[in-house]
Amino acid sequence: MNYATAAALALSVVLAGLGAAQRVDSAGLDWCRAVPVERAFCRALVIAVPAGTLRLAVADTDARRARGLMGVAVVPHGEGMLFVFPDAVDTERDFWMKDTIVPLDMIFIRVDGTISAIAANVPASKPGTSDAAVARRAGLGRYVLELGAGGARRSGLRVGNRLTLPPLPAA
Repeated sequence: MNYATAAALALSVVLAGLGAAQRVDSAGLDWCRAVPVERAFCRALVIAVPAGTLRLAVADTDARRARGLMGVAVVPHGEGMLFVFPDAVDTERDFWMKDTIVPLDMIFIRVDGTISAIAANVPASKPGTSDAAVARRAGLGRYVLELGAGGARRSGLRVGNRLTLPPLPAA
């Protein structure tokens, strides 16, 4: 078996395992919870996008969703955080930039993986900014993907694109 065939086989095994292993892979590694994922000893959620792939941390509990990307100084290109909500229905999601010190793109994704809205270049907020002055955005979906500002454009993401996400339980 040549290298390309072996690599393709290994990738298909990994991708097949993502659906079955929902939260923890066979080595016992949990989903990444923080960005940048490149520096963490964890398993990034890798999803295909029109311009390549994204490596994502997963926020799947109330505490992780509340913390999000607060205090993160850099969101590297090709990385971000996927917020997963326990109610497996499309609903209006309200997000804000409280103590988020880098501007972000927020991508709202429906249950079926269709992008319903993109809030591009949402401005950062300094710690201590009054709640009334913090930038807020809303959109319809079960998931919200946060990338560094410009990340949606660089990834080729547009409203109406459909992303394939593995089963992701949330608490």
